[in-house]
Amino acid sequence: MSQKQFPKLFEPGRIGSLELKNRLVMPPMATNYALKDGSVTQRQIDYYEERAKGGVGLVILGISCVDSPVGKGAARQIAIDDDRFIPGLSKLAEAIRRHGAKAAIQIHHAGRQTSARLTGHQPVAPSPVPVPGGEQPRELALSEIATLVDRFAEAAERAKKAGFDGVEIHGAHGYLISQFLSPLSNRRQDAYGGDVEKRARFLLEVVEAIRKRVGRDYPFWCRLSAMEIGVEGGITLEETQVVAQLAEKAGVDAIHVSAHPVAPARRPPMAQPPCAFVPLAEGIKKVVSVPIIAVGRIPPELGEGVLRDGKADFISIGRALLADPHLPQKVAMGRMEDITPCICCLTCLDSIRWRREGVCCVVNPTLGRELEYELKPTESPKKVVVVGGGPGGMEAARVAALRGHEVVLFDDGDELGGQLLLAAKPPFKDTIETFRRYLVGQVTKLGVELRLRQRFTADVLNEVKPDVVVLAAGVKPFIPQIPGIQSKKVFQASEVLAGAETGERVVVIGGELVGCETALYLMEQGKKVTIMRRGPELATKVHQFIREPLLGRLQFKGVSILTGIEYEEITGAGVVIRTGTGERKVVEADTVVLAAGAVPNTELLAALQGKVARVFSVGDCAEPRGIREAVEEGYRAGLDIG
Repeated sequence: MSQKQFPKLFEPGRIGSLELKNRLVMPPMATNYALKDGSVTQRQIDYYEERAKGGVGLVILGISCVDSPVGKGAARQIAIDDDRFIPGLSKLAEAIRRHGAKAAIQIHHAGRQTSARLTGHQPVAPSPVPVPGGEQPRELALSEIATLVDRFAEAAERAKKAGFDGVEIHGAHGYLISQFLSPLSNRRQDAYGGDVEKRARFLLEVVEAIRKRVGRDYPFWCRLSAMEIGVEGGITLEETQVVAQLAEKAGVDAIHVSAHPVAPARRPPMAQPPCAFVPLAEGIKKVVSVPIIAVGRIPPELGEGVLRDGKADFISIGRALLADPHLPQKVAMGRMEDITPCICCLTCLDSIRWRREGVCCVVNPTLGRELEYELKPTESPKKVVVVGGGPGGMEAARVAALRGHEVVLFDDGDELGGQLLLAAKPPFKDTIETFRRYLVGQVTKLGVELRLRQRFTADVLNEVKPDVVVLAAGVKPFIPQIPGIQSKKVFQASEVLAGAETGERVVVIGGELVGCETALYLMEQGKKVTIMRRGPELATKVHQFIREPLLGRLQFKGVSILTGIEYEEITGAGVVIRTGTGERKVVEADTVVLAAGAVPNTELLAALQGKVARVFSVGDCAEPRGIREAVEEGYRAGLDIG
C-alpha cells in the first residue's frame, strides 16, 4: 500500500478558510509537559514538531486553560489566559507550521473535573453536582458565566495573535461546556438550563463572542461529545444534532465529534472496537453542512473508507501518533509494517495523573524525549550480542541495528517474544501480539542474526566474541513458601497460558495483573476459578483504565475472590487458608496456579563479569516490571552502546 491506495486520506481539505494538505488530524491530547504556570516548554515544542514532521495535515494542541487556576484540569497544562503566554505559544505554532502542517489550539475549562488540591479553589460547574467520586463544585453565578464567555473569546484572540491557524473549543468529555450541555450535570432553572437549546446557550455565547473577536474569516470549531456512554439520562446523539446545528448557525467552521463514558468501563481499552464513534460522526454530518472530524481508534485503512463513504470529512488519529509520530509518512510510502502499533492500553492517558515527567507511551520511549532519544548512526560499529528475545531484547537489537551495529540475538525459545507471547493470551490482549509481530518484523528486516532455540553460554561467548552484551533474559517465577507447593497439581501461570491442562476447579494464588488475567483466561474455558492473595485488594499495580474493567469483568464472570488471607498448605483437596477472622478453610481445587510474582534472572550477569567490555541489563532481568520499562531500557541500551 502507498499514498495511491489512500487517495481520500491524502486529499487536500478545507475547514473554513483553512487549507490543509491532507485529511489527517492530530487531535488535542493533554501532555503535562508545560511549566506549572502554563508556559510552553522546549520539550513541548519538540513533541509537537515531531508529529508535524510525520506528515499529519493539522496538529491541534491539547487543553489550553482559559481561566487559571480555577479552570485547570492538569498540573502542567498549557495556559492561554494572559498575553504573557503569547511568545511561547507563537514559537510552538511556528515549529509546527515549518513542516507543512497547520497548527490549531484547543481552549478549555475543566469545570467540575478538577480539584482544590490541584487549583487551590473549589471547582465550579453549571450546578452543584459532583462528578462521581469527585469534589463538590460550586454553581456558577450569571455574572461568572458572562466572564467565562469573555475568557474563551480572549483566549481565541490570543491564539490568533500567536500565529495559530485555528482554534478548537473544547465542548466534550465532561469538561465545563460539556457539563452545561449534559442533563446529568446541568440542573439549572434559569436561561442556561432546561431544554437542549437552553443548555447549549453557554456554548453558543462562546462561539458568538469568539467570532466577534477574531473576525469572519478566522477558522474555529468545537469538539462535542455526541453522547455520554454507559448511563441513562445523559447527552444523546439526537440532542447533539440540535447543538451542532445551533453551533453552525452561530459561526463554527467544523464539528469534531467524540464521546465520553460516564459509568466505569465494562471492557478494557484494548477491547474497544475500531471506529466505534464513526456512526456518531455520521449522525452529526447528516444535519450540518460544515466539515466533520471523526475520531476513535480509526486505522488508516478504515479511515479511507470513512472518508470515501462520506461519513466524515477528516480523520483524527490520536494515540497512534503517540506510538509513532511518523505514521502518516509511513502510510504514504507504503511502509505499513514499519508503523509502531499503539496497543490501546491508555497508559498514556493514565500517566498524566501519576507521572511527574508527563505523558508516556508503552511502545514508544521517545515520546516527550524526541531530541534526547534521537537515533544517530554510530561512528564506531560494534559486535553486539543480545540475550533474550522479549520486548526489551528485541528493542535493544532493533535500535542497535538501526544505528549500524552488528547484532546477534539469542533466545532459547522457539519464537521471539518472551513474556509478550504469554501476555497476549488472556481475553482482549490481541494488540500485544500485534506489537510482538512488529518487533519481530523489524529485527528481521534490519538483518539481526537470530539464534533461536539456542542458550547463550560462556562457550558461545568465546565463539561470537562480542564487544557488548545486552542481557534481557527475563525472570524466574517466585515460589512462595507454602507447604505442598511442590505438588504435581501446582502450575505456574506461564505454563497455563502456554497451554497446560488444568482441572475444572482452579485456585489462582496471586492477585496482580497476571493472576487476574490468568483467571479470566481460565473462565473463558469454563473453569471454576478462585483468586486469592494475602493483600486486601486485587490489581493494585495496574492503572485505572485497565484495573476498573478488569475487576468488573472478574465479578461479571463469577470469579471467586478471597483477599486478606494466609496460606497454610496445599493438599490433595485444595488450598488450606486462614481468613482475616481467623477461620480455617479449605478451598477445593483440582489445580493450583501460581501467579505470585517473579525475581530477576541474573545468572548470566555474574558469569560475564570481566569477560566482556560492556554489559547492559534491561527489562525484567534488571527488575520485574512491565512492557514499558523493558522497551525503554532496551531502547536506551541501543543508544548507549556508542
